[in-house]
Amino acid sequence: MPSPLPPGFSAPIPTRSKLFGWLLVLAGCFFAYVYMATPNTFFPGVTVDTFAEKFGLYSTSVRILGSVLGILVALLLNSAALLALMLLTRIFIELGDVVVGLILNGGPDANTFTLTALAAIELFTCLFLVARIRSR
Repeated sequence: MPSPLPPGFSAPIPTRSKLFGWLLVLAGCFFAYVYMATPNTFFPGVTVDTFAEKFGLYSTSVRILGSVLGILVALLLNSAALLALMLLTRIFIELGDVVVGLILNGGPDANTFTLTALAAIELFTCLFLVARIRSR
């Protein structure tokens, strides 16, 4: 069956990038659940008593699920270009979260460090995918 994607998007995803993509899907589903159902488990002292708190946590969860859906589509279509695009959007979002975290916390913490490390891994994977696409 021919690929439903345009010619430039039909490069397949290498195995290690697929594994990383599926890891992001699973982790994304887990954290979306945490943000919506049990935020105080991972964020001590957080309550969901006010509209602002609920809105912040739920909108973060929806953003995570949107990212998960995009990665899932890229994996199911086996498109390295779509996966690279999704990783680029995630990198942008995560670095924005790092800046917000640095401002609100007055400096780095475990969350900003983790997001920076994840963005670096995603950037490496994205560059790997772009190199594979160009070599085809």
